[in-house]
Amino acid sequence: MNNNKIYKQKSHFWKWAVSFTLIATLMVGAVTALFMNKTDKTENALAVQNEFTAEMANTEYVMLSMRSSATAVENSVSKTLTATVLPETAENKAVDWSIDWGDDGKTENVTDYVSVTPTSDGSNVATVTCYKAFTGTIVITATTRENGYSATCVVTFVGMPADIVLNGSISQTNGEYKVGIGQTYTFNVSLTNPLGSVGSQFNSVSCGVNGVGSVVLGYMEHYNASGNDKWYDTSDQTVTLDSLKDNFITVSYSQGVLTINTIKSIESYYSSTQRMDGGRTTAYHDKFRSFVDDCYFKVWVKEETSGLMKEFNVRFDDGVVTGVSLAENELAF
Repeated sequence: MNNNKIYKQKSHFWKWAVSFTLIATLMVGAVTALFMNKTDKTENALAVQNEFTAEMANTEYVMLSMRSSATAVENSVSKTLTATVLPETAENKAVDWSIDWGDDGKTENVTDYVSVTPTSDGSNVATVTCYKAFTGTIVITATTRENGYSATCVVTFVGMPADIVLNGSISQTNGEYKVGIGQTYTFNVSLTNPLGSVGSQFNSVSCGVNGVGSVVLGYMEHYNASGNDKWYDTSDQTVTLDSLKDNFITVSYSQGVLTINTIKSIESYYSSTQRMDGGRTTAYHDKFRSFVDDCYFKVWVKEETSGLMKEFNVRFDDGVVTGVSLAENELAF
């Protein structure tokens, strides 16, 4: 065989070998680069995910509390709880709130029953909301962010009433009750709360009425023969309706029933009367002369144990009869 031919064949062989090696090296490098790039992206994605998870973990409690407070508008009762950070000169007054069962062995989710929601991040004021009745105790803890001092509040369920409901023989008109004169009105009284569970210890109910506004009273002589009236202006005095209320209206409560009795109109009031001139003149002492301002009555019902009170206005209806007069005061035959 020709030596030149053999040399050329070997030369071609090594060229192909070197080329193949270079191609293989480049492919390995490309695959490695792609793998490393994918690994870097995966690690970066995991880092971002972990950072997001950590951020969520730091804010999860606040977010859950806010969400619970926002959705539990109905069928719940809320109260405000304030944490005071001492001393008053402390610069960092931020606190963190937490809630847990006060009894060992409780497995229910405590926030299904009670939640605590700060008004803002780190606020020392929080809204405590009860969603349903529970047994045992729940403990709310406020912890200062600086130095970690804690204070606790124990929450129990006693069925505190939230409203006093009246069901009566008449209905309100424009937010008040309009009543006639010489009538009796009754209302069934019940205590309620949004949780539908009022404690049996809340059964001490009282009631009362106050007069609102003022009137002018004076001395008047009525001449029966002519039907004329004479007012002695120097006797005029302004008095509160509250000081005269027992002459117009009374309220009482017994066995779940509130009773309102109306006696006479305000315009017909006088303290006493006397006959003069053989009965030809009638003198009225402290007789109603005019209204100073808007006059009505405010009736209240109170549950003494809880301190819960309900007030409502009662006004004498202008359309009811308040008096009578005759065209002639004397007749002669």
